[in-house]
Amino acid sequence: RIVNALDSVQLVRGGAGGVRLGPSWLRLIASVHTEMVAIATPWLQALSDATGETVSLGRASGLQLAVVHYIVADRELRVVPRIGMNLPLYSTSGGRALLALNSDDAARELLGEAYMAVTDMTVRDFPALLERLTEIRRTGLSYDREETLEGVSTMAVAIDTILGRFSISLLVPSTRLAKNEARFREEILKCKDALIDEIGKVASRD
Repeated sequence: RIVNALDSVQLVRGGAGGVRLGPSWLRLIASVHTEMVAIATPWLQALSDATGETVSLGRASGLQLAVVHYIVADRELRVVPRIGMNLPLYSTSGGRALLALNSDDAARELLGEAYMAVTDMTVRDFPALLERLTEIRRTGLSYDREETLEGVSTMAVAIDTILGRFSISLLVPSTRLAKNEARFREEILKCKDALIDEIGKVASRD
């Protein structure tokens, strides 16, 4: 009866293969992402202007980080991501920032114990990943130093809001991150605080 009631308002669809999300839920999910992008864009633009670097907004999609929006830096040497680009959660700063919102056991259950190397710098196993997650929880900042793409480093923060969990990442040629790290850190934390104030923070999750 419950399934039939949900099916009648298109929240689920039943069939021979079982129950799946219906079009009403899918439209709601899409509208949340659209709303998040609309709210975040001015703050992402301000972060890009303040740092002179590309900024991306991401979310977890299974085992990967999906880029849902970005602001490309207005300079000759810059990093340009692709909308819908899916990258491993374990190797990206945005992915690890999101993983750090979970418990260690939840991260292990999701990812397993060993990981495929994307570059020579990629974290390869859960103990090494756990060291990074512990540091992220301590500082609020996540780094990818050429673990996903040679020559490119990223800095990220995660926000846990009433619209969902998202990451904000600075995508930077590695030499520029090393030179400007302190200033970038200050600006990305400022962006995080502004967005949480704008959207509303989730106080706690079980």
